[in-house]
Amino acid sequence: MIPPRLHARLDAASAAALLLLPSALQWPARLVRPLALAGLGVAAYSLATRYREDADGAIDLGQHRMLDAAQGAACLAAGLAEKASGPRAFLTGYGTFSLAAAFLTQPEGPRGVTLPPDAVAEDLGPDLVRLRCGIVNVAFIGPVNAGDRGWFLVDAGIGGSGAAIRAAAESRFGTARPKAILLTHGHFDHVGALEELAREWDAPILAHRHERPFLDGTRSYPPPAPEVGGGSMAELSPLFPRSPLNVTDRLQDLPGNGEIPGLPGWRWIHTPGHSPGHVSFWHEASGSLIAGDAISTTQQESLSSAALQTPHLQGPPAYFTIDWEASGRSVRRLAALRPQVMIPGHGHAVAGPVFLAALDRLAQDFAARGVPRHSRYAPRHVHLPDDG
Repeated sequence: MIPPRLHARLDAASAAALLLLPSALQWPARLVRPLALAGLGVAAYSLATRYREDADGAIDLGQHRMLDAAQGAACLAAGLAEKASGPRAFLTGYGTFSLAAAFLTQPEGPRGVTLPPDAVAEDLGPDLVRLRCGIVNVAFIGPVNAGDRGWFLVDAGIGGSGAAIRAAAESRFGTARPKAILLTHGHFDHVGALEELAREWDAPILAHRHERPFLDGTRSYPPPAPEVGGGSMAELSPLFPRSPLNVTDRLQDLPGNGEIPGLPGWRWIHTPGHSPGHVSFWHEASGSLIAGDAISTTQQESLSSAALQTPHLQGPPAYFTIDWEASGRSVRRLAALRPQVMIPGHGHAVAGPVFLAALDRLAQDFAARGVPRHSRYAPRHVHLPDDG
């Protein structure tokens, strides 16, 4: 990360270059004027920036970083469209520099716990399968060739996942339809194909009662927290959908006793923090846990980690988590179960003693390893019910 003093000096140099260099090189007015205005803009938001947390200023480094990235992208685009070699080199170089500065001033995300490759699990047992749908997982519960209404789908992936989920279901269960679609929660990347699959299979949707407002069209999720850092996924989070889905005609509340109708041996566990009604699914006899977004096995804030599925144990995706105290309690509750195998919402399925040791470390030191240094939700702004 660029030190604050150096960052301020680089901003001053950037403003001066935009204001003075094009005029000194006698570039045409079509370039000199807009670049001078851009330089004044850089100078203005730099003077208004709190480069240190204890300093005065109207905007923080997170907002400053976004402005750097925006004007850097604009300069890079203008440079790629410019025909004159000198201005093109300046604009593309300056745009690249500004984007790099935005990246290098990004705060670190949650520390988490590094997972070795041997913690990754492929064989999850005869009745449990993980399917990766882009950046997120769905799960199938039920034996191969289970009869009609003899299996369950957990979550419904990102938008466009319907065909992949349908194909995987047909490969395992033939034409049999699921008994129900179980939801860990209703964020956009877990309900992308929900409406179409529920309609096609004529299946009910079961979710926690505290998640209902986000699934009956009543309420949008709270704004994300891109300031958590950790990578491009966090930075892009303001662009992610958070409007409510409306599946009222098929939506049912999970029973209050923790049971799942038609699925003996499995229970749901209220694991709030990432969302008010987030739940995980637990099969005690086999030690199988479907954690949803309560626990991740990759650094979901980072686009590269999310794409490459780099093994790394941490709490929920930080940019959409609205109560960190509740998240810590949920992680500790799941760690106390001593799961033998776990499917997270994001990242590889994991198993074995190395995974359990990492989970214990995360649970015991969640304040230091699970919580980002910066988040509008780190102080407990939102009260989430912790009852079942």
